[in-house]
Amino acid sequence: MPRPRFDRLDAEKRDVILDAAEAEFAAHGFTRASYNRIIEQAGVSKGAMYYYFDDKADLYLTVVRRTFAGFLEIIGGLGEIKDAEGFWAACDAMVARVGAYFMADPRRAELARGLVRSLAEAPPQVREVLALAQQPTREILQVGQGVGAVRTDLPVDLITAMLLGLGEAMDTWVATHWDSLPPKELVMIERKLIGVMRRICVP
Repeated sequence: MPRPRFDRLDAEKRDVILDAAEAEFAAHGFTRASYNRIIEQAGVSKGAMYYYFDDKADLYLTVVRRTFAGFLEIIGGLGEIKDAEGFWAACDAMVARVGAYFMADPRRAELARGLVRSLAEAPPQVREVLALAQQPTREILQVGQGVGAVRTDLPVDLITAMLLGLGEAMDTWVATHWDSLPPKELVMIERKLIGVMRRICVP
């Protein structure tokens, strides 16, 4: 977690630092990212940066937390769900919102892919951030169970773990192959993978 001194900075200055760090981590991964380059791009001194963060891992964790929080905000809620058909329609709309978010700004997609690729070499504490996805996923599944769209013969925590594990594998594969496959083929594969997730869930 950043030190309280960082939280006391004005929002614009915090964003400048975190934007510089996000770009560096996305481009080079955690291991190869240069703390000095981040400091230079952010326009702060090395002493000031250590005044705000314990180390590079602490800064990385802060960047991932911010990115993840923004992603959850984009996903939004399901709205009022009355039946299984409405549940899956709302889920499809949620996926479409995420796609539109990244399509609107290619830099967002590049940053997201870079962060996904860097997770494999990231510090262990980053896994704690990924665990934040469990609660909203669990809540969505419980809504689906309530209208008969999601199976109830398995514990909801197990289904949540299955979906998040598959989602991480999907994200990593897509990020790795993004530059080597035509966009239409990537879209087709992503849709098929979402279909796999749905088949895991349905009764």
